Amino acid sequence: DEFRFDHIAAGIQSFTEKILVKWFTNALEKYDSNSIVFSGGVSLNIKANLLISKIDKLKQFFVCGGGGDETLHIGACYHYAEQNNVVPKSLDNLYLGPNAEYTDEELKIFKNYKITEFKTIKQILDLILQNKIIATCRGRLEMGPRSLGNRSILADPRFVENIEKINKMIKNRDFWMPFAPIIVDEKQQVLISNPKKLESPHMTIAFETFDGKKKFPAAVHQADGTARPQILKQEVNPDIWNLINSFSDETGIPSLLNTSFNLHGEPIVNNIQDALHVFENSKLDVLWLNRHIIEKN
Repeated sequence: DEFRFDHIAAGIQSFTEKILVKWFTNALEKYDSNSIVFSGGVSLNIKANLLISKIDKLKQFFVCGGGGDETLHIGACYHYAEQNNVVPKSLDNLYLGPNAEYTDEELKIFKNYKITEFKTIKQILDLILQNKIIATCRGRLEMGPRSLGNRSILADPRFVENIEKINKMIKNRDFWMPFAPIIVDEKQQVLISNPKKLESPHMTIAFETFDGKKKFPAAVHQADGTARPQILKQEVNPDIWNLINSFSDETGIPSLLNTSFNLHGEPIVNNIQDALHVFENSKLDVLWLNRHIIEKN
Protein backbone atom coordinates (compact mmCIF):
# COMPACT_ATOMS: atom_id res chain seq x y z
CA ASP A 1 0.00 0.00 0.00
CA GLU A 2 1.04 3.59 -0.58
CA PHE A 3 0.62 6.30 2.04
CA ARG A 4 0.62 10.07 1.58
CA PHE A 5 3.74 11.73 2.97
CA ASP A 6 1.70 14.27 4.91
CA HIS A 7 -0.35 11.52 6.56
CA ILE A 8 2.87 9.79 7.63
CA ALA A 9 4.20 13.11 8.97
CA ALA A 10 0.96 13.71 10.90
CA GLY A 11 1.19 10.26 12.46
CA ILE A 12 4.80 10.77 13.54
CA GLN A 13 3.88 14.19 14.94
CA SER A 14 1.02 12.74 16.99
CA PHE A 15 3.28 9.95 18.29
CA THR A 16 5.98 12.48 19.23
CA GLU A 17 3.51 14.69 21.08
CA LYS A 18 2.15 11.79 23.14
CA ILE A 19 5.63 10.53 24.07
CA LEU A 20 6.86 13.99 25.10
CA VAL A 21 3.79 14.88 27.16
CA LYS A 22 3.92 11.52 28.97
CA TRP A 23 7.68 11.80 29.54
CA PHE A 24 7.52 15.33 30.94
CA THR A 25 4.46 14.54 33.07
CA ASN A 26 6.29 11.60 34.63
CA ALA A 27 9.49 13.66 35.12
CA LEU A 28 7.61 16.44 36.93
CA GLU A 29 6.03 13.87 39.24
CA LYS A 30 9.27 11.97 39.87
CA TYR A 31 11.27 15.08 40.77
CA ASP A 32 8.34 16.92 42.39
CA SER A 33 8.99 19.89 40.12
CA ASN A 34 6.81 22.39 38.28
CA SER A 35 9.48 23.80 35.94
CA ILE A 36 10.95 22.63 32.64
CA VAL A 37 13.84 23.95 30.54
CA PHE A 38 13.75 22.19 27.15
CA SER A 39 16.61 22.03 24.66
CA GLY A 40 17.85 19.72 21.91
CA GLY A 41 16.62 19.27 18.37
CA VAL A 42 13.16 18.00 19.34
CA SER A 43 12.63 21.17 21.41
CA LEU A 44 12.01 22.98 18.11
CA ASN A 45 8.74 21.05 17.71
CA ILE A 46 6.55 24.01 18.56
CA LYS A 47 3.22 22.16 18.36
CA ALA A 48 4.45 19.55 20.83
CA ASN A 49 5.59 22.41 23.06
CA LEU A 50 2.03 23.77 23.05
CA LEU A 51 0.78 20.47 24.50
CA ILE A 52 3.65 20.25 26.99
CA SER A 53 2.80 23.76 28.19
CA LYS A 54 -0.71 22.54 29.09
CA ILE A 55 0.49 19.90 31.57
CA ASP A 56 -1.41 20.73 34.78
CA LYS A 57 1.56 20.60 37.14
CA LEU A 58 3.75 22.71 34.87
CA LYS A 59 4.08 26.34 35.97
CA GLN A 60 7.30 27.49 34.28
CA PHE A 61 8.39 26.36 30.80
CA PHE A 62 11.34 27.78 28.87
CA VAL A 63 12.47 26.50 25.48
CA CYS A 64 16.00 27.30 24.31
CA GLY A 65 16.27 29.70 21.37
CA GLY A 66 18.86 27.50 19.65
CA GLY A 67 18.30 23.95 20.80
CA GLY A 68 20.52 22.19 18.28
CA ASP A 69 24.29 21.77 18.05
CA GLU A 70 24.75 25.48 17.29
CA THR A 71 24.65 26.34 21.00
CA LEU A 72 26.89 23.55 22.31
CA HIS A 73 29.79 25.97 22.69
CA ILE A 74 27.65 28.23 24.90
CA GLY A 75 26.80 25.28 27.10
CA ALA A 76 30.49 24.36 27.24
CA CYS A 77 31.31 27.87 28.48
CA TYR A 78 28.68 27.67 31.22
CA HIS A 79 29.97 24.21 32.19
CA TYR A 80 33.53 25.56 32.42
CA ALA A 81 32.31 28.48 34.50
CA GLU A 82 30.53 26.13 36.91
CA GLN A 83 33.63 23.94 37.29
CA ASN A 84 35.85 26.94 37.97
CA ASN A 85 33.54 28.98 40.21
CA VAL A 86 33.15 31.69 37.58
CA VAL A 87 29.91 33.68 37.65
CA PRO A 88 29.02 34.28 33.99
CA LYS A 89 27.05 37.19 32.65
CA SER A 90 23.45 36.35 31.87
CA LEU A 91 22.53 35.69 28.25
CA ASP A 92 19.62 38.11 27.91
CA ASN A 93 18.96 37.75 24.17
CA LEU A 94 20.23 36.04 21.03
CA TYR A 95 21.43 39.15 19.18
CA LEU A 96 24.98 37.80 19.24
CA GLY A 97 26.13 38.22 15.62
CA PRO A 98 27.83 41.07 13.74
CA ASN A 99 26.34 44.57 13.73
CA ALA A 100 24.92 45.76 10.41
CA GLU A 101 26.73 49.11 10.69
CA TYR A 102 28.12 50.78 7.56
CA THR A 103 29.92 53.89 6.42
CA ASP A 104 28.49 56.62 4.20
CA GLU A 105 30.80 55.35 1.47
CA GLU A 106 29.40 51.81 1.78
CA LEU A 107 25.86 53.18 1.63
CA LYS A 108 26.52 54.18 -2.00
CA ILE A 109 25.77 50.60 -3.10
CA PHE A 110 22.11 51.69 -2.88
CA LYS A 111 22.57 54.64 -5.28
CA ASN A 112 19.93 53.23 -7.66
CA TYR A 113 17.24 53.51 -5.00
CA LYS A 114 15.56 56.21 -2.94
CA ILE A 115 17.59 56.76 0.24
CA THR A 116 16.02 58.54 3.24
CA GLU A 117 17.61 59.17 6.60
CA PHE A 118 15.90 57.19 9.36
CA LYS A 119 14.81 59.53 12.13
CA THR A 120 11.64 58.20 13.78
CA ILE A 121 9.66 54.99 14.05
CA LYS A 122 6.71 56.81 12.47
CA GLN A 123 8.49 56.66 9.11
CA ILE A 124 8.41 52.86 9.21
CA LEU A 125 4.93 52.75 10.72
CA ASP A 126 3.53 54.83 7.85
CA LEU A 127 5.04 52.40 5.31
CA ILE A 128 3.58 49.38 7.16
CA LEU A 129 0.17 51.07 7.21
CA GLN A 130 0.48 51.49 3.44
CA ASN A 131 0.87 47.68 3.39
CA LYS A 132 4.48 47.89 2.28
CA ILE A 133 6.66 44.84 2.94
CA ILE A 134 9.64 45.91 5.07
CA ALA A 135 12.97 44.09 5.29
CA THR A 136 15.30 44.85 8.21
CA CYS A 137 19.09 44.73 8.28
CA ARG A 138 19.96 46.59 11.44
CA GLY A 139 21.65 45.97 14.77
CA ARG A 140 23.28 42.66 15.61
CA LEU A 141 22.43 39.48 13.71
CA GLU A 142 20.32 36.92 15.54
CA MET A 143 21.81 33.57 16.48
CA GLY A 144 19.76 30.42 16.10
CA PRO A 145 17.00 29.26 13.74
CA ARG A 146 14.67 32.28 13.98
CA SER A 147 14.85 35.85 12.76
CA LEU A 148 13.91 38.06 15.70
CA GLY A 149 13.42 41.49 14.12
CA ASN A 150 16.96 42.47 13.12
CA ARG A 151 17.16 40.37 9.92
CA SER A 152 13.45 40.03 9.31
CA ILE A 153 10.73 40.70 6.78
CA LEU A 154 7.89 42.56 8.49
CA ALA A 155 4.34 43.13 7.25
CA ASP A 156 0.80 43.96 8.31
CA PRO A 157 -0.63 40.69 9.70
CA ARG A 158 -4.28 41.68 9.22
CA PHE A 159 -4.39 40.82 5.52
CA VAL A 160 -4.25 37.12 4.67
CA GLU A 161 -3.25 37.98 1.10
CA ASN A 162 0.13 39.10 2.45
CA ILE A 163 1.04 35.40 2.76
CA GLU A 164 0.84 34.94 -1.01
CA LYS A 165 2.32 38.39 -1.60
CA ILE A 166 5.46 37.63 0.42
CA ASN A 167 5.81 34.16 -1.07
CA LYS A 168 5.62 35.56 -4.61
CA MET A 169 7.94 38.45 -3.78
CA ILE A 170 10.73 36.57 -2.10
CA LYS A 171 10.12 33.36 -0.14
CA ASN A 172 8.73 30.89 -2.72
CA ARG A 173 7.61 28.58 0.10
CA ASP A 174 4.95 25.88 0.02
CA PHE A 175 1.48 27.36 0.45
CA TRP A 176 0.83 25.52 3.71
CA MET A 177 3.91 26.84 5.53
CA PRO A 178 2.74 29.53 7.97
CA PHE A 179 4.37 32.80 8.88
CA ALA A 180 4.67 33.88 12.51
CA PRO A 181 4.00 37.04 14.53
CA ILE A 182 6.04 39.26 16.78
CA ILE A 183 3.74 40.30 19.64
CA VAL A 184 4.54 42.91 22.27
CA ASP A 185 4.64 41.29 25.69
CA GLU A 186 2.42 43.79 27.49
CA LYS A 187 -0.49 43.33 25.05
CA GLN A 188 -0.18 39.63 24.25
CA GLN A 189 -3.54 38.85 25.92
CA VAL A 190 -5.30 40.61 23.03
CA LEU A 191 -4.14 37.91 20.62
CA ILE A 192 -2.92 34.75 22.34
CA SER A 193 -3.95 32.49 25.21
CA ASN A 194 -1.07 32.33 27.68
CA PRO A 195 -2.67 31.75 31.11
CA LYS A 196 0.64 30.64 32.69
CA LYS A 197 2.40 33.80 31.43
CA LEU A 198 5.13 31.71 29.78
CA GLU A 199 7.99 33.55 28.15
CA SER A 200 8.67 32.77 24.50
CA PRO A 201 11.19 35.33 23.23
CA HIS A 202 12.60 33.05 20.53
CA MET A 203 9.50 31.72 18.70
CA THR A 204 9.76 28.26 20.26
CA ILE A 205 6.23 27.59 21.58
CA ALA A 206 2.91 27.56 19.75
CA PHE A 207 -0.04 29.27 21.40
CA GLU A 208 -3.76 29.18 20.75
CA THR A 209 -5.10 32.53 19.59
CA PHE A 210 -8.19 34.58 20.24
CA ASP A 211 -9.91 34.64 16.85
CA GLY A 212 -6.50 34.72 15.16
CA LYS A 213 -7.85 33.85 11.70
CA LYS A 214 -9.80 37.12 11.76
CA LYS A 215 -7.56 39.41 13.85
CA PHE A 216 -4.15 38.65 12.31
CA PRO A 217 -4.67 35.89 9.73
CA ALA A 218 -1.38 36.34 7.86
CA ALA A 219 0.60 35.39 10.99
CA VAL A 220 -1.32 32.31 12.19
CA HIS A 221 -1.54 28.74 10.94
CA GLN A 222 -4.56 28.59 8.66
CA ALA A 223 -5.41 25.01 9.63
CA ASP A 224 -5.99 25.57 13.34
CA GLY A 225 -5.47 29.28 14.05
CA THR A 226 -2.46 28.73 16.34
CA ALA A 227 0.58 31.00 16.23
CA ARG A 228 4.30 30.70 17.00
CA PRO A 229 4.98 34.17 18.39
CA GLN A 230 8.10 36.00 19.38
CA ILE A 231 6.79 37.56 22.60
CA LEU A 232 8.85 40.73 22.72
CA LYS A 233 9.77 42.81 25.75
CA GLN A 234 10.67 46.45 25.17
CA GLU A 235 14.20 46.24 26.58
CA VAL A 236 15.13 43.34 24.26
CA ASN A 237 14.58 45.22 20.98
CA PRO A 238 13.29 48.77 21.65
CA ASP A 239 12.87 49.89 18.01
CA ILE A 240 10.86 46.83 16.95
CA TRP A 241 8.81 46.99 20.17
CA ASN A 242 8.05 50.68 19.60
CA LEU A 243 7.08 50.01 15.99
CA ILE A 244 4.64 47.25 16.94
CA ASN A 245 3.26 49.21 19.89
CA SER A 246 2.65 52.19 17.59
CA PHE A 247 1.01 49.85 15.05
CA SER A 248 -1.22 48.61 17.88
CA ASP A 249 -2.23 52.19 18.74
CA GLU A 250 -3.35 52.65 15.12
CA THR A 251 -4.99 49.26 14.49
CA GLY A 252 -5.70 47.54 17.82
CA ILE A 253 -3.42 44.66 16.79
CA PRO A 254 -0.18 44.52 18.85
CA SER A 255 1.65 42.41 16.30
CA LEU A 256 3.46 42.29 12.96
CA LEU A 257 4.06 39.36 10.64
CA ASN A 258 7.70 38.27 10.86
CA THR A 259 9.71 35.95 8.64
CA SER A 260 13.41 35.61 7.92
CA PHE A 261 15.14 38.00 5.51
CA ASN A 262 16.58 35.72 2.84
CA LEU A 263 15.88 34.29 -0.58
CA HIS A 264 14.51 30.76 -0.60
CA GLY A 265 17.33 28.29 -0.03
CA GLU A 266 19.89 30.98 0.84
CA PRO A 267 21.25 32.00 4.28
CA ILE A 268 19.72 34.84 6.26
CA VAL A 269 21.38 38.15 5.33
CA ASN A 270 24.29 39.30 7.48
CA ASN A 271 25.38 42.74 6.23
CA ILE A 272 24.15 45.45 3.87
CA GLN A 273 25.84 43.79 0.89
CA ASP A 274 23.74 40.66 1.51
CA ALA A 275 20.68 42.85 1.99
CA LEU A 276 21.26 44.53 -1.38
CA HIS A 277 21.52 41.12 -3.08
CA VAL A 278 18.12 40.06 -1.74
CA PHE A 279 16.58 43.50 -2.35
CA GLU A 280 17.67 43.43 -5.99
CA ASN A 281 16.51 39.87 -6.57
CA SER A 282 13.07 40.16 -5.02
CA LYS A 283 10.06 42.44 -5.10
CA LEU A 284 10.60 43.80 -1.62
CA ASP A 285 9.34 47.37 -1.18
CA VAL A 286 11.51 48.77 1.59
CA LEU A 287 14.81 48.05 3.34
CA TRP A 288 15.26 49.43 6.88
CA LEU A 289 18.91 49.91 7.84
CA ASN A 290 20.52 51.26 11.03
CA ARG A 291 20.45 54.87 9.85
CA HIS A 292 18.58 54.88 6.54
CA ILE A 293 15.48 53.69 4.73
CA ILE A 294 15.90 52.33 1.20
CA GLU A 295 12.91 52.30 -1.18
CA LYS A 296 12.50 51.15 -4.74
CA ASN A 297 11.62 54.01 -7.07
